[in-house]
Amino acid sequence: MSSFGNGALDCIDTSSDADMESMTKGTETLGPEIFIDDDRPGLSRFDAKPRRAAPRTFESIGAFIFDVDGVIADTADLHATAWRRVADEEGLPFAEGLSDELRGLSRKASLEKLLGGRSVPADAFEAMMDRKNRYYAESLHRLEPKDILPGVTCLLDGLRRFDIKLAAASASCNARTVLSCVGVMDEFEVIMDGNDVARSKHGLHQFALAAASLRMVPQRCVVVDDSTAGLSAARQLGMRSIGLGERDRLCAATMTFDSLRGVEARTLLHWLDQSCARKDAVGARR
Repeated sequence: MSSFGNGALDCIDTSSDADMESMTKGTETLGPEIFIDDDRPGLSRFDAKPRRAAPRTFESIGAFIFDVDGVIADTADLHATAWRRVADEEGLPFAEGLSDELRGLSRKASLEKLLGGRSVPADAFEAMMDRKNRYYAESLHRLEPKDILPGVTCLLDGLRRFDIKLAAASASCNARTVLSCVGVMDEFEVIMDGNDVARSKHGLHQFALAAASLRMVPQRCVVVDDSTAGLSAARQLGMRSIGLGERDRLCAATMTFDSLRGVEARTLLHWLDQSCARKDAVGARR
């Protein structure tokens, strides 16, 4: 990733600081625990806390690009159930942990991983993808606004107050349906899904398509994703990223959280912006 190095992820626990409220008066806090990717050997607890109200503008950040499945809506079980049904019908093993490996992958890449190197005729391959999509699409009627994941609505509202452009981008061809079911279609200026990727002349990643549509350079974009594949793509594109889930499998992320619950825009933008400024300063000294 061009803006950030490959430094270790340093844990910052702010939950036990008695003076946190007074030190961050006029700012918002990020919640009990985060992990930040930084070049420095370590971040002290004091360094991690904003000492004054965050600025009203954040020059290094212009847009947030949100993955859909597992970030905005809780659809992981629906995808896993659909793939497991296909696997059972085809006599394929569905190993423990495979659901996590399929996060963020396109339908084609997911089926290739499910097949595990087994060769099947092209028409059979297409039929299996179509079956999985049919099973998944049939299950989407269960989704409703209560299935939006914790913290998403508050973070979107907070980012909008700072004039941050918002996009949703997913490898899934059903992303728009999911967004509509949970009632957030109108929250995003741009929505890119697997259909847009398929129509792209150069096979661009959905994050790159979203940035281009927002007229935003990748270096000013922040991706929010819960998949190893998505976070790796963001880094390769030169975008910063926020990973949601287990720290160990999200090492490509700039910053990680268990979820977006309690993650508030002002402090998040402040730390991302200041981290970028530190990187630029280090680069200028080299």
